[in-house]
Amino acid sequence: MHIDSTRGDERKQVLLDFAYTGPTLFNDYGVVGVDPTQADALFISHGHADHFGGLLALQRADALKFKPGLTLYAGGDDTFCHRVVVGEDRVIREGGLLDRKTLESTGGIKVAVVPQPTIVAGHAITTGQIPRKTAFEHTPASWNLQSMPGDDCSSMHFAMAQVKTPNGTLVHDDMLGEHVLVYNVKNRGLVVLLSCGHAGTINTLRQVRAVTGIDKVHAVVGGMHLAPAPDAVIEQTVGGLAEFDVDYIAPMHCTGYRAVTAMNAKYPGKVVPQSAGSKLFFGIV
Repeated sequence: MHIDSTRGDERKQVLLDFAYTGPTLFNDYGVVGVDPTQADALFISHGHADHFGGLLALQRADALKFKPGLTLYAGGDDTFCHRVVVGEDRVIREGGLLDRKTLESTGGIKVAVVPQPTIVAGHAITTGQIPRKTAFEHTPASWNLQSMPGDDCSSMHFAMAQVKTPNGTLVHDDMLGEHVLVYNVKNRGLVVLLSCGHAGTINTLRQVRAVTGIDKVHAVVGGMHLAPAPDAVIEQTVGGLAEFDVDYIAPMHCTGYRAVTAMNAKYPGKVVPQSAGSKLFFGIV
């Protein structure tokens, strides 16, 4: 997402996640006619390759000159862990690694790991790491973090090893470092920008309220990772949204057809389906 916000005469732009590949990212920016070099901050929601894949390409492009002191906000050390998927056949499949050393040494971008709620570019706030309280929202058992020699992943994530392989130690990946960006829009309420929602949409929205002290959720935008979820989890998530009386739901990315259909049935008039290139405007009269 490319986020453009104003407060009085002050304008800020934040880039939230970076597509799977550089060509995809550059193509999309060209199509929508937006200049990413005007970013005041960068925000990485979590360490999956389809969200960070285009970042290094964006950083290295000779034609792009970021503003001095540009900061990338990450929610935890595990954003920079090596991720793998272990199938029922016990075969380990590559999940990607965002290397912090390479990112910082390439120049132009600082990295800030912010596990606690943090102000971003003066206009937004992060949720910080999201407590997992619901019984039905959890990450797949096949997701794992893998220790690598000299990597940037905190050793704390490997304190309770579950599986050992010749390539390193694996622990279940709870995506603890995933965080979410939130704006409080004048006369509207909170606009919550999910990316994948691995912590669970309901867990996330409860954390948003706790962090901001604001009850009114105007819009929930982004992926909710319900495409692979069982029907029972979709039903509980869709039902749980009623707790927040959201004005608009804009499902994207990994939300999935079944979940979008269920949301539209339960909340008619509130669901706004999205695609690449969509533009949403909040608070403009």
